[in-house]
Amino acid sequence: MNMHENTGPSPVAESPPAPAPKERKSRAGWLAALFVLALVGWMGSGYYYPDQNQAVEATKSKTREPFKVEAFASRAKPVVEFVAAEGQVLPDRTTPVRAKVGGTVEAIAVKKGDFLEEGALIAKIALADREAQRVQAEAELARRQGEFDRVSGLANRGYTTAAQVEEAQAELAKARAALAAIEKTTGDTEIRAPITGTLDRFDLDLGEFVAASAEVGVQIDNDPLTVDVEIAQQNVARVQTGQSASVTFITGETRQGTVRYIAANASSATRTFPVEITVPNPKRDIPAGISAQVRIPVGEVPAHFLSAAVLALGSDGTLGVKAVNAENKVTFHPIELVRAETTGLWVAGLPETLQIITVGQGFVSEGEDVRVIAAKPGEASAEPSEPAITPPETEPVAMGGGILDNEPTAEGSETATGSARAAASLSTPKAVETAALAEPSDPGDPKARSAGDGPSIQLLQQRLRSLGYEPGPIDGLLGDATREAIKKFQRDSGLDVTGEITAKLANALFATDTAGGR
Repeated sequence: MNMHENTGPSPVAESPPAPAPKERKSRAGWLAALFVLALVGWMGSGYYYPDQNQAVEATKSKTREPFKVEAFASRAKPVVEFVAAEGQVLPDRTTPVRAKVGGTVEAIAVKKGDFLEEGALIAKIALADREAQRVQAEAELARRQGEFDRVSGLANRGYTTAAQVEEAQAELAKARAALAAIEKTTGDTEIRAPITGTLDRFDLDLGEFVAASAEVGVQIDNDPLTVDVEIAQQNVARVQTGQSASVTFITGETRQGTVRYIAANASSATRTFPVEITVPNPKRDIPAGISAQVRIPVGEVPAHFLSAAVLALGSDGTLGVKAVNAENKVTFHPIELVRAETTGLWVAGLPETLQIITVGQGFVSEGEDVRVIAAKPGEASAEPSEPAITPPETEPVAMGGGILDNEPTAEGSETATGSARAAASLSTPKAVETAALAEPSDPGDPKARSAGDGPSIQLLQQRLRSLGYEPGPIDGLLGDATREAIKKFQRDSGLDVTGEITAKLANALFATDTAGGR
């Protein structure tokens, strides 16, 4: 029974421990291994598979084209150099008209402003008792002549002495002299023109009493005219007597003259040499007293005619132009100003032929590779018809500092803006003065001493130096030396002495080509 009792359903036996922990551990290990392998593979992939962006950038850097610029081929031409100066037109002769004897004016034959030939009658002074004096002198002469004849006849017959004959001869000579004096005095009552010319001043009225030797008017001879100018000491050696000179009067008329006189001694105050130029004026249609500009040709120099907009600054602040050589690399060439015209500049110091950049020069540097596009018609430097004498009829247009299908960097954009501003400020003398007015006048202001508008200031400095005023270094900075040169020029030109760049200063600086400085 006990056995049956024990044979009831036995309790369920417990399951052996599950192997799950081992399986989880194995599964985690595999996952960790896979993760490590993936991490190692990802990290290693950087050595074998570059980042896609980096590859694109590398491809771009390898295939990027050079910066595009616009340029034109310029060839130097012989340009006449001038020594230029401003002066005053003077008449050839200015002669006073005087009354030789005193008396009352009884007749006037001319009026003020008349053109008179030498010896023409101007006025008469009343004879008064001069006619009676002449009659008396003639009678005395006749008496002395008879006395001399009588004594001479007696001497021939031996009835008188030689001393008596000599005495009668002396009295006869006195009578002749007295009559001649009366006749001369009578003739001097006529006031006549001393020279051929215009009666410029004439102050005489009928009935007026005139003293002997009194000045009654002035006669002016305007053929030829004389132009007095002052030549700077550094230019006087280039001028010789007999040289031809082009004289442009304030009336706009231009005539050719000749250098007649060069002073041997400079003015102690201005260190300039007085020079006289004679100008024929056969019709006497050009008046004296007006101002004139004189240009004396002193030689030729090969020069390029450029728009001031193509000018650029070198790395050291030198004013010049950027060009492209045969290898399509950017080159920089310093320039020297020869002459400023209303439509551009004649510059020297460049090779005979040069491919000058007109668009994009503000974004490229010396030595950089570029791709050149030919300048469009009208955007390159227009060649003047007469480069040695006359300025071009159309102003050359060049868009300095522009871009051609390129995206400039921020730095390049700033450079281009400065280049364009400087180029615009130099295109004409009038634009120079406009740009100058925008300059700060305070010398302590950093902006006033920066080279942001360096080309315009450098052009001003070069112009001052060419006129004989030393502005110090040609650095594009409005420093103390430049201000002192400006003051000297303003003082010599009759301007307000301020040392500042003003519109009047710009007009005066560029009114002539190489004016004789003080």
